[in-house]
Amino acid sequence: MKLKLITIVFLIATGILSAQSDENMNTYQKIVKQTDEIYDNLVKIRRDLHMNPEISKQEKRTSKIVAEYLKGLGLEVKINIGGNGIVGILKGGKKGRKIAWRADMDAIKTDEPDPVTFIKSKNVGIRHICGHDVHTTIGLGIATILSQQKEDLEGTVYFIFQPAEETFTGAKDMIKDGLFDIIKPDEIYGLHIGPETSGMINFKANELFAYQRTLEVKFKPSANENELENFMTNILKGYARNPLKGSPWDIINNISDPKIGITSKETIYKDYFFLDGTKLYKDQGTTFFSASFFETNIENTHSIPLEIKKQILNSKFRDSFISIRYSRAYATPINDPELTNIAKQTISSFYNEEMFKPLYGQVPYSGEDFIFYQQKVPGVFFFLGGSNTEKGINSMPHSPNFAVDEKTIKYGVQCFASLIFERTSNK
Repeated sequence: MKLKLITIVFLIATGILSAQSDENMNTYQKIVKQTDEIYDNLVKIRRDLHMNPEISKQEKRTSKIVAEYLKGLGLEVKINIGGNGIVGILKGGKKGRKIAWRADMDAIKTDEPDPVTFIKSKNVGIRHICGHDVHTTIGLGIATILSQQKEDLEGTVYFIFQPAEETFTGAKDMIKDGLFDIIKPDEIYGLHIGPETSGMINFKANELFAYQRTLEVKFKPSANENELENFMTNILKGYARNPLKGSPWDIINNISDPKIGITSKETIYKDYFFLDGTKLYKDQGTTFFSASFFETNIENTHSIPLEIKKQILNSKFRDSFISIRYSRAYATPINDPELTNIAKQTISSFYNEEMFKPLYGQVPYSGEDFIFYQQKVPGVFFFLGGSNTEKGINSMPHSPNFAVDEKTIKYGVQCFASLIFERTSNK
């Protein structure tokens, strides 16, 4: 980032607001006003990050920008945690709770052209197609706003800027490298851009995503591989319930449908099992059957391998059977029910109620390593909509034409700076 931009942002962040105009404002009104004042600079930062994306474990430029920005706000800054991870520590003027906010920073490899040409990626084959540039910018915006509220802030806020979320390793790397020796949060919060209307905030207690598993069954060389493949595929098809049908994009594109989508009580995205693909292959003379599936009930993921093993041992393939295991398993964030309810009540008290909606199902085809923080500290993970149909902007993560309405940055900063300010309170 150019020194000029850092200087402008620093002056805005530390500038003296008009005391007379703020006297009659409540905290949320002040936060809205202050966010409006820094919004243009946040957009510049987001566009800079978007034009200079970095893949997992290579976020050095992004990490440096984040660290310099936080230091400019006067925060205590820790660098190189779990690789390129950054932590900013903001201590309020009064005692209170310790709250953590997490934002991820990495981009992904893709050859799909960027639909937003005015902020086109300079790094060929790499794009922010999942919105982490927006996540990082919102995190910096929240830090700016809360630093302006420092004297009235009760407690401490930890800002975690995480690398390598796309590889599902960044959170674990930061924790392994002593993250929770550096910070001692009582609660943790975070968000991900979703496909809903810009500014729409979605929440849900417990699981946000379906459990994704890849099952691997090992056999001795079989005389009839086609028969074995059919046998195993039919076993797994027997677990299907309320199956979501169509291609991956057909399935995921219905997620915002007002009648059957995830914000509808009649949603099709709850209580399901569906196969995502099966294959039979050989490696060094051994036959492997592999199958990927999505399941909304964690207990079923524990029982399925045991039940399949029983069926195999009662079949003609029992003498060929060697082993069964999960070769890949993606966890899902699990939102603390009590904190989710508290967050709902808190946000509803100041945010547009029509733009704050619960989810009634679990999202397929995705995952988030935010769960690894939640295993240490209770927390809540939100979805923040970034689409704008009038402008032709579709913020479905990882879709080829992914883009974000930049006003979403303003909504995210206003809402979650207010939530964190309230959660640090001892009241």
